Amino acid sequence: MARLYPSSMSDDGQVSEAEPITPALAESLERTEMLREQLKSSERLNEYYNQVVAELRASLEQIEAEDRAS
Repeated sequence: MARLYPSSMSDDGQVSEAEPITPALAESLERTEMLREQLKSSERLNEYYNQVVAELRASLEQIEAEDRAS
């Protein structure tokens, strides 16, 4: 099994086959991946909430416009 060095880790989280992975590095990589997944999930949730808020605002504006017209 190939071991990897942290010093050769790229910005996208890929690690080259230069140095061995220590248990601490392996744990760090696992945590990094978990945090990336949480960030992606949070970003998707944020997009969803922004869409919901926009729809609610549009609905309220429509109700207000209908009230003014009547």
